[in-house]
Amino acid sequence: MIRPPVEANSGLAAVLRGVIADFQHASGAEIVSIFLYEESTHSYYAPFATGQPQESLLDSLTDMHEQLTRYLSDETQGKVPDELAVHQYGSTVWLTVTRRRLVARNAPAEIDSTFIRRYQVQSTIGLPLLSGDRLLGLIYLNYRNKEHAPDDSRLKELERRAGTAAGLIQAALEGAERAALDGLSRLTSLLTAPVGDARTNAKELRRLLSIALADLLMASNLDGAAIYQFGHQHSDLELVTAHLRVAAPTQIQRGDSSMPWDGVLRKTIAEATAEADLHPVATYALGHADAPHGYLVLLSRDRLATVRRAPSTDEMLKAGAQLIGGALASQRLIAELENSNRLLSALGDMTAEMLKPGAGRHQVIDAVVGHLTDSEVPEFDFNFATVYLLEEREDEATVVKMAAGAATTTAIDAADTRSSAHAGKRVPRWAMDEDRVLSHEDVLVYVATNWQTVIVGPMPSTDHADVVSGGIPVASTWTEVPVVYANGMVLGNVLACLIGEKERGHAADGPPFTLAGEVFERGGHKDLVRIFVPFGSDQSRRATGVLEVGYHRSDQRRPDWGQVEALRAAAGQLAVAVETARLYEEAQRHSEQLELVADVSKAIASSIDLDQTLTLVAQNLARLVDASLCQIALYEEDREGWYGAAASDLQDLWRRQHGERSGASFLFDVMNREQPVVIDDTSANSQVDPAYVKAFGVKSLMALPLMVDEQAIGAAILAERNRNRRFTPEEVQRAQALAVQAAVAIKNARLHALAEEERHLQKDFVLIGFGQWGQKAYQHLLTLKQFFNFRTHVVEQDSPGARDRLGVKEEEVRTHGDSFYWDSHGSPARDQLERELESSSYVITYIATPAATHLPTLARYYDLSDVVLIEKPLGAPPDDYRKFLDTAPGGVEIVAADHYYFKLEVRLLGMLLTEERTLRNFLDSVEEIRIEILEEQPLTGAAADIGVIADLIP
Repeated sequence: MIRPPVEANSGLAAVLRGVIADFQHASGAEIVSIFLYEESTHSYYAPFATGQPQESLLDSLTDMHEQLTRYLSDETQGKVPDELAVHQYGSTVWLTVTRRRLVARNAPAEIDSTFIRRYQVQSTIGLPLLSGDRLLGLIYLNYRNKEHAPDDSRLKELERRAGTAAGLIQAALEGAERAALDGLSRLTSLLTAPVGDARTNAKELRRLLSIALADLLMASNLDGAAIYQFGHQHSDLELVTAHLRVAAPTQIQRGDSSMPWDGVLRKTIAEATAEADLHPVATYALGHADAPHGYLVLLSRDRLATVRRAPSTDEMLKAGAQLIGGALASQRLIAELENSNRLLSALGDMTAEMLKPGAGRHQVIDAVVGHLTDSEVPEFDFNFATVYLLEEREDEATVVKMAAGAATTTAIDAADTRSSAHAGKRVPRWAMDEDRVLSHEDVLVYVATNWQTVIVGPMPSTDHADVVSGGIPVASTWTEVPVVYANGMVLGNVLACLIGEKERGHAADGPPFTLAGEVFERGGHKDLVRIFVPFGSDQSRRATGVLEVGYHRSDQRRPDWGQVEALRAAAGQLAVAVETARLYEEAQRHSEQLELVADVSKAIASSIDLDQTLTLVAQNLARLVDASLCQIALYEEDREGWYGAAASDLQDLWRRQHGERSGASFLFDVMNREQPVVIDDTSANSQVDPAYVKAFGVKSLMALPLMVDEQAIGAAILAERNRNRRFTPEEVQRAQALAVQAAVAIKNARLHALAEEERHLQKDFVLIGFGQWGQKAYQHLLTLKQFFNFRTHVVEQDSPGARDRLGVKEEEVRTHGDSFYWDSHGSPARDQLERELESSSYVITYIATPAATHLPTLARYYDLSDVVLIEKPLGAPPDDYRKFLDTAPGGVEIVAADHYYFKLEVRLLGMLLTEERTLRNFLDSVEEIRIEILEEQPLTGAAADIGVIADLIP
């Protein structure tokens, strides 16, 4: 009788160990080994032995499998001899095929295998383990001493024992099968709860999986198990539950992305459980093998448990892993639905931010990159985001017209800018490069032209997992694209994935696009994984722009399909917002242009002085079309030459320029045709003097005739110095309309200049104080200057903060061609005015300072003036004014003005109109002047008291 198993556990392993012990006792063999055989799969398993190292059993299994495979192959081809011998395929195949006992009393001569030589075996007995017609396995008895080998009678006893052992093994296998079926039944009922049941939440799922592991271990006779699932974006493995004698690692990360996750998991678990003498013996993927949700790890104290399990146990473990994977998938589905809700909410917030009333395109794309790097939304938690708005020039080259970016990691080369709409965000430097001309093979051009989403990996990248996490459920094409510098040098190749159908128009043997080498190197793109998504409102044309997002290699994250779909949804919202912003900008630009035209018209007509008028025309025409330079050329009276009259820049150099009709020039073309001339490239036009191009750096220009009385009196040249520019018909039309007004203003200024030359008169108006009343007075002076010729000088006290407060107003004064003086102790304005007014024939001084300073200011500027106007109230007692007048020299007229300026305007109008010859015809045509006082007020205060001085009372 075979002795019962020595272990309390009645599993297959215990039965086999009992068989080994019994045969060693009964046979006296030094080495006893047993191998089970599965007929359906032609495989050997469950090796047990005594007298040889346990680790060597794996090598024995490998040798046995190779021998049997060779035999089966030869059998298929009809190469197996009719009489099978041991030396042909080995003893194992002989025993398996013949199912007879093997007696090799001279083993070195009859078998001569590596095993025989290694362990110095002299005799070998091989017995098949048969249960009816079924071969369950083989048992080997090896003797190092021939004398110990059994005789025939003992052989018969051993064969009988082999039959008994086969019965025990058959029973153990059936028991393992029943245990597997029972365990699988419990797992099925436990893990197939309806979706939406309360147990689908994460906490309940962990509890169910813990029970499932306990059932799995009980049915398989293993000693430990753990379940891990992937964290966000497959960046790590997180522990779900475990049954171990020691603590399992709660999180497992992969330092080397080239290593498979299951290998990293086994290694980490093995290190953590080594002290407890537990060894990972099996790892099952939970879910799809190519894109699992996680892994099931099984452990045992027996290092060979992997090959010692019954086939039914293996099937049960595989089915259990599928059930666990299904439970995790259900829980993930609910999580994904929650994520979808969160994503929709994030898209709503993004849309609300983008569609704010009055938002321009730059504000829209600034808002987008901020939301796409928001850690609150996992689908949009990218390390960086960039939005490019593309534009096609007239030469069909594509340029980055506008760009915005944000980066959240210091590993990306970025700059902190105040203009960023999102605090704490940094702008990638490559996103700051606007007006960049793109190669026709650039990735941005490819994505926008073909409306195809592209994922570009880091460099180097050899595996799809380096580029994207998980699978892509739609058509996709993997390819390598080169990084190419502008000079044609190739830095290397990068792995890329084209989402959707492959673009048909591109050559099949070449890369679909290239990456700009300069930007790639400068931006550190070799360490980035990037997704490019096109967006626009009209898919029949090239996309409006491209959305670029991604991760830095150091973050260990890769984009997945869910993020690609989320980005496509975001791109749709972005397209609507950008188009809305563009329409708003067009409407705003049109409004600004109308306002600008009105302002320029007013500015051109604001002076009748010839030099001021020419300068104002040059400055404001350049402003009208945003040109780098505006030059005014006037034709000689005989129309045989021209001379430079004024310019918005380099005016002294321009005024030294002149030309004769004998030389070819576009200016004479303008005069002859009396039509605008547009030259896109001055270097390639024969009518443009190269010396002119070199002197002023002009690359493109537009020349407009200044027409008066159906004749060109000159030309306005609007030039671009920074780049070649093609002025649009709309710009030409807008500038020509203003040129007509400018020509009339120049004509009037010329007439006035001729009149002034005859009179040799120069008038000046000094406005002291530029506060509330001073600024109002200045506006009235601008109106008067449209009719009369005088210079205006504004004086303001240089007090703390005054320059900041009045900076814009000062610039406005200077823009109108007037002078502005800051009065201080170190630089008195009176001294500057004394020099400036030496040539003046008539000076009117208007004191609009605080009342307390009126009398001191009057005393300071009295001897510079012909007329002094003092804003009421006078600010000092009448006696003080009488004392000043008693000692002051006569000849200066003093007037007290009220703040309605009515009397000031009447007095100025009456005084100036009588002296202006150019307006005599106008006065002759006026039959009646009616003055209506809207509110008459009696004199009060100082003005009423100074009755003895008639000139002080207007």
